[in-house]
Amino acid sequence: MNIENINSLTSQVFNQRDSENKNKLGQQEFLHLLTTQMRNQDPMNPLDGTEFASQLAQFNTVEQLIGVNDELKILKSSQELMSVSMINSMATSLTGKNVKALSDQVQLAAGSTSTIHYELNNSAEEVEVIIKNSAGDEVRREVLSGVPSGSNSWEWDGKNSEDRSVAEGQYTVEIVAKNGDSEVGSLTFTEGIAEKVRFQGDGVYIMVNGIPVPISDVQEVSSAE
Repeated sequence: MNIENINSLTSQVFNQRDSENKNKLGQQEFLHLLTTQMRNQDPMNPLDGTEFASQLAQFNTVEQLIGVNDELKILKSSQELMSVSMINSMATSLTGKNVKALSDQVQLAAGSTSTIHYELNNSAEEVEVIIKNSAGDEVRREVLSGVPSGSNSWEWDGKNSEDRSVAEGQYTVEIVAKNGDSEVGSLTFTEGIAEKVRFQGDGVYIMVNGIPVPISDVQEVSSAE
């Protein structure tokens, strides 16, 4: 068998392949190598029948795997399109509904109050509600005593720790709940009417109380009263 000819053809085949696929041996390349091997075999020492059958079986396996891989790509693409379509349809249907969603943000309107919703894993002897502005500076800290487990809320009057009204805008809420030195797990929520849907490059958002909430963070949906 003329090894030099086979090696030469192998180099040509791989040099012609696209740069991103140059490390993958495809269907056509495998067939080229196999036929070249047959053309350049030594007449005095032809390719053994068993070996030839084995190589044909390898070619058939490669062909089948390529077909399966293509089908899987098509299936994955279809599933992704279906998933996006379902999410978009579901998001649109939420408009006008009462929504409860995970969020540590709260929107304060001028001269108004804002309700802060949170849940505790267990009852807590002490709960600190900490409110920070967009710069990360603390503007209010309220200490609550004897808070039960489950859903709770606290009405923020829109004032800071010096009892002065703060500017309207978006604020961040942090809940620190404790029993002695042991911390109690907590989650913060926003609750309200889903005002509109916003489609962004990084996902679908529902506007609730002026706060954009990823649709994946929606926990409960109910009809608006």
